[in-house]
Amino acid sequence: MSALFDHHVHSDRSDGTVSLADRAKSVAVRPHGVSDHYPWRDKLPNEDAVKRYIDEASRLGLRVGLEYDLGVAPPLGAGTRESLHYMIGAIHQIELDGKRIAYDDAGAFVKGRIKSWKERERFADPELQKRILERTLEVVAEGIDRDRIDILGHPTFSALQALGDPERVYPEEWQERLIDLCVKGRIAIEINESYGVPHREFLVRAARAGALFSVGTDTHFEIKPLDKTDAMIAGAALDRGRFMAGNRLARDNRRQAAGASSASSS
Repeated sequence: MSALFDHHVHSDRSDGTVSLADRAKSVAVRPHGVSDHYPWRDKLPNEDAVKRYIDEASRLGLRVGLEYDLGVAPPLGAGTRESLHYMIGAIHQIELDGKRIAYDDAGAFVKGRIKSWKERERFADPELQKRILERTLEVVAEGIDRDRIDILGHPTFSALQALGDPERVYPEEWQERLIDLCVKGRIAIEINESYGVPHREFLVRAARAGALFSVGTDTHFEIKPLDKTDAMIAGAALDRGRFMAGNRLARDNRRQAAGASSASSS
């Protein structure tokens, strides 16, 4: 059903299994770009490597994005950032007290790649949860203000997602603060097929607040139908006219879109 543009697709330039050339061919299956991880080990370790990636993907006719690792990636030069069609900012770990808290195992559990999650008791601690949530907002704010991201990737993915009911682990007040950051920053909220986030209540709150959205399968393999995404969009009754379409919105256009939505909901 979905003809919406898929912004979040990986290639073998980071941890994907499909070459840029083959990604260019699969655009005929349904519209998508590429957005590889930055930084990524020896493949995209620095800005020079990012420039080469942009050049090669562009020559193949692809819309080129980047999954910018919020809280980890060094700032990109303005010219490099503007060479991208869009930039996804996403959180994969959080640093507290100088120590890195990784989300890898929680992510594998959420995706069904492992059957048990050994850190459940650790992340069930209310004080740790509160600190993770507050730090998440700080990192997202920095990504908007300093790094000028266009999309917030898998917005409610964290180790806390693996604990279960998102309405319990993500307080409504925190959800509204995250949504407010995105709306005021005119940043699209990604509907992520791979992690199945955000949940329906979050999406309904975001739509009510006038948010923009984007689609992201977050696939590392071949292009497949957006069945889960279509169901999430329908379940929250989202307006498909509020979705990005392969290019960042100009700042003035974002401002107008947010203003129009606020006026129509008042």
